[in-house]
Amino acid sequence: MTNLNSQPAEHRPRLLITAYHYDRAYSMESRLSWQRAQHAAADFDVTVICARGETSTPADVSESGAERNVQVEVLPINRLERALMRRSGTYYAGYRLWHRRVFRLARQLHEQRPFALAHHVSFCGYREPSDCLLLGVPFVWGPVGGTSPLPPRFLAQLDLPGAIREISRNMVNWFQLRLDARVRRAMTGASHVLAANREVARDLQYVYGIAPTVRLETGISPTQLSPRSPRDASQPLKILWSGRLRSWKGLPLLLRALAQLSPECRYTLRVLGQGACLRRWQRLAQRLSIADHVEWVGWPEYSRQIEHYDWADAFAFTSLRDTSGTGLLEALAAGAPIIGIDHQGAADVMTDQCAIRVSAQSPALAIAGFRDAVQRLAGDAVLLASLSDGAVDRSREFLWDRNGEVMQEVYRAALLNGAEEGTTPAPPTSPAASLLVRQESLSGVELVPAKARSPHEALC
Repeated sequence: MTNLNSQPAEHRPRLLITAYHYDRAYSMESRLSWQRAQHAAADFDVTVICARGETSTPADVSESGAERNVQVEVLPINRLERALMRRSGTYYAGYRLWHRRVFRLARQLHEQRPFALAHHVSFCGYREPSDCLLLGVPFVWGPVGGTSPLPPRFLAQLDLPGAIREISRNMVNWFQLRLDARVRRAMTGASHVLAANREVARDLQYVYGIAPTVRLETGISPTQLSPRSPRDASQPLKILWSGRLRSWKGLPLLLRALAQLSPECRYTLRVLGQGACLRRWQRLAQRLSIADHVEWVGWPEYSRQIEHYDWADAFAFTSLRDTSGTGLLEALAAGAPIIGIDHQGAADVMTDQCAIRVSAQSPALAIAGFRDAVQRLAGDAVLLASLSDGAVDRSREFLWDRNGEVMQEVYRAALLNGAEEGTTPAPPTSPAASLLVRQESLSGVELVPAKARSPHEALC
């Protein structure tokens, strides 16, 4: 593939990326924005408009994007936006106001030196599509998530406020997906929409009749590239759980499963996270008489989280709704097989070679599934070693370099289609393969002509 970086600077196309958080270390959302900009800079002069990560100064953010043809325009949220975003009920009103200012800045920059392409990266939720669709250049959106509901059978596992919140969210999703004019305009007007998992793609296809490319919204940098040493069978099985301690994350399912293990099954659960449910879940562990087996380690900075994945023999994923879950990829890269609920983004990541799938049909089946999986891994060193090797192999499918290759071809297809429609100059000359869209399932890659996509091809 032609590397446009060899082109003189004045001939390199300009790409606009909008991202609320942009920081290599702050959060999953900030890291994915940073990674996409860095990889896009191989072919484009990239401008990022962001509100910055909350732990970064403007100078820190600018420095993190200055390495490879990336210019960062920091547009901090103002006082009104900050006040609105402090409350869940008005959060998106503040976020929407910020996006209006983003568009005004983008339009000024576009008038000074035109962009060839715009890409709204994060937040990855579908609720705010960005006004940069109106710049008059090809617009890429996604990967998009946030359409999936919490399974109704699991509502009883939540506290009352959590259950009310999830019921309200499910209702808002139903109406907003179908009736929000701005979302519909972006879904049908974008040059390319990417869905973060197959379930989201089915939702978008059903509501809007579009065929999004399926690609996980996040990625991983290589860590464990060789098989792990065999587990010491004399030691307890080491299980890691990671995430925000919020009701929809479903940790009580795992705690109840561990309470049902036979006395001979030795284990240690390490909980990596923080949030409003901490005290309640600690009390639950006490009531279940498993508190001595649980370590609550808080939420260290990202660079110190990796050591916990290296520590773990297995990774437990209990989220009742999640677009994907970066913890899944961190575990795979560290060689820790997954025990996870088989739905939404996790279903796209897990395979029988790297994970033990747990039923999402009911809480009882989920609890039994976690219990049986822990019992199996604790007593079968051969199975654990095989799944560990499979985890390392599977992690290579989600490397950021591979993500970058997919996005390069999405960008090229958007530029080509824009040129055919007369909205943008034709993309620079490249091999014939660069005029193909990589139609990405999460288990393989198929190249199809950009104009020959169908809904079936987008989901297979």
